Amino acid sequence: MRVTYGRVMQCAALFIGALATSGCGGSGGDTARQTGASNDLLIIGYDREPDTMNRYATHILEDIESCVVEGLVANDEQMRIVPVLAAEIPTLENKGVVLRPDGGMDVIWKLRPGVRWHDGRPHTSADVQFTVEAINKGDWKPESVDGFDRISSVDTPDSLTAVVHYKELYAPYQLQFVRGTLPKHLLQGRDINTANDYNRAPLGTGPYKVKEWKTGEYVLLEAVPTYWRTSGPAKIRQLLFRFLPNTTTRINLLKSGEVHMVALVPWDQVRSIGTVPTIRLNKVVGNGYEHVTLNQRHFPAFADVRVRQALAHAVDRPLLVKTILDGQVEIVNGPIQPLSPAYEPNVSRYDYDTTVANRLLDEAGWTRGADGIRTKGGTRLAFTLITQSGFAIRESVSQSLQQAFRAIGVGMQIKLLDGTSISSVWFKGDFDAMLHWWQMGADPELTLFFAHDRMPPAGRNINFVNDTALSTMLYASDRAIDVEQRNALLRSAQRRIAELAPEIVLYNTAKIDAVPTTLKGFTGNPTNAGPFWNVHAWEIAPQ
Repeated sequence: MRVTYGRVMQCAALFIGALATSGCGGSGGDTARQTGASNDLLIIGYDREPDTMNRYATHILEDIESCVVEGLVANDEQMRIVPVLAAEIPTLENKGVVLRPDGGMDVIWKLRPGVRWHDGRPHTSADVQFTVEAINKGDWKPESVDGFDRISSVDTPDSLTAVVHYKELYAPYQLQFVRGTLPKHLLQGRDINTANDYNRAPLGTGPYKVKEWKTGEYVLLEAVPTYWRTSGPAKIRQLLFRFLPNTTTRINLLKSGEVHMVALVPWDQVRSIGTVPTIRLNKVVGNGYEHVTLNQRHFPAFADVRVRQALAHAVDRPLLVKTILDGQVEIVNGPIQPLSPAYEPNVSRYDYDTTVANRLLDEAGWTRGADGIRTKGGTRLAFTLITQSGFAIRESVSQSLQQAFRAIGVGMQIKLLDGTSISSVWFKGDFDAMLHWWQMGADPELTLFFAHDRMPPAGRNINFVNDTALSTMLYASDRAIDVEQRNALLRSAQRRIAELAPEIVLYNTAKIDAVPTTLKGFTGNPTNAGPFWNVHAWEIAPQ
């Protein structure tokens, strides 16, 4: 039986609040179990609150935002780049990419006809042009300008054609507009930094719009009446993202039925969920990796490669995987994962070896003091590691790292930050070290993360590594339109990154999503597109 709108909202309010014992009948837990996932309401237990709903400005994964604002393209479940608002992917073969004699290139984006913003205005090439100009203007602070700063201009010969002129060859061009476009008619002439109407409830073309964002509690999305891909609303009427930063709480609410879905299930919780009859675990090998970023600018000792290599050798990764991570992940040794054709397996490895770690620190001039912590020139080799609070695995891994580093004479304090705050901290570079992951897109670009001039806000080089040879390889790979040539350059870059050890690479981020057994159309996704990449196709089957 279909639940009425008022009843759905009444039950949703109970889920969000203190789970009172009135309204929908019975206790809060009973209400959740009775209502269950339906095409009226799907409740997602989410690990953090967004910092913004602006896809270009957020520093975290865009799961919620991508339900509202679509890209010209998306990464699909097979790590292919597929058209969304674009009618096709521009290539040399379909003449959508033109290499100019001056060394630059033009990319011709043909837009899908009939797509409208949620306010009814058509989505056009003027929006593509405005997006590039807004980012390159310099008075707005997007999360990254990578790729956009290589664009000289955009022409709009007609409303459905945007010709993007690059100053140089740029191989990762296909993902340039994966975060979508900005609505020119809404934002032109405004300060986007302070456009809170858009930044909290963006105008999009996607299957959902923001109905309510209650700070600290939830974001409620509502299906738009007419969505261009379905000629009507999405099958699931409302998506409720509850902010539940504590992993134990999130999983307990999933087990009790008070939330219906959890994306990126913590690896130590997988076995306990496997016996819940109403839940299906969807597992894919992730195109990402967990690691410790070593900020060379903020903690100068990390500028010595011997210190970085010593720390890497101090970590018993097989033990971490076997114990804390319950064997759910695989050890990896670099930023490009085995899923990618650009993957290079033959790189320098830093296996667990405290003898080598101690030797490297001795050679670097760090000697043990009376308290066991090494010093050099009166400076202690002691730093602070930040990581996400409420993420039990990361808290446990941090403690293991603390013990491992102490064993070789390195002090480490742990500072826990909530998942929203930590994003702004890393973007500013205001930390010594950080335990976190990078979830990567289908394109294997590394320039954004490791080139010397891609430190925030130009990119995500928050190791602040500055290596001329590496940067040369990375930019050469960006300019290599031939796939095999580019992959060869990226393999060389991976070898160089491993030699430099700018971060302590730990393990692959296997992606395990817990979804209702009745949810149809869910595929998961190995890339940073996240599991909501095809939310328009989801449907709860009748029981």
